[in-house]
Amino acid sequence: MAAVHRHLCIFTMLDMIIFALQMYSFSMVRCIDTEFVDFCIGRWTGFLILLTAAAICGTGLVWTLRFRARVPSFDHRIDKLLTNLAVFFLVVGALQAFIGIIADEFGLVLQSGLLVLLGFATRRRIATLHHPMFVDWYGSGKGGASKLSLDEVYASCPSCSSLLAVIPSRLSRQDRCPNCDGLLVTISEEE
Repeated sequence: MAAVHRHLCIFTMLDMIIFALQMYSFSMVRCIDTEFVDFCIGRWTGFLILLTAAAICGTGLVWTLRFRARVPSFDHRIDKLLTNLAVFFLVVGALQAFIGIIADEFGLVLQSGLLVLLGFATRRRIATLHHPMFVDWYGSGKGGASKLSLDEVYASCPSCSSLLAVIPSRLSRQDRCPNCDGLLVTISEEE
């Protein structure tokens, strides 16, 4: 679980860096002038965009560091932060796709596709925060002991990526995931 926790911390920090870069690029845009869209912002609006981005990133940094230290209730705050970042990436990606198609800018359409993919990847990380094993582990505190028995290890389902506690020596080809009913052992893994 510590590796999953570390991964979530790193992913959240990278999401915030991309958010900051995206907000910086918004603050530098002065005018968008196409056949369908005519939009201009002033210097003060650009400054307010940067100020908002700095406040959100500063708060996100503090929350991520507190989450990394496993302070109680910061898992819920990271959940909210990741949810908002995912929505931001999806909405901005959709808007950039629209503007890129209208302006016939392939680079902008490509960037919008990457932002939409990042939005979906961010949404997938939120499911990890809600997983009962992660919630249990996070709630047990810094020195919290794992509730696994001596022979058990954590493994993920090959079909749905659910986190499971399994005993490797007891796995057979008939064992199925309790969440998706997919097979836990594939033929190539058995050999």
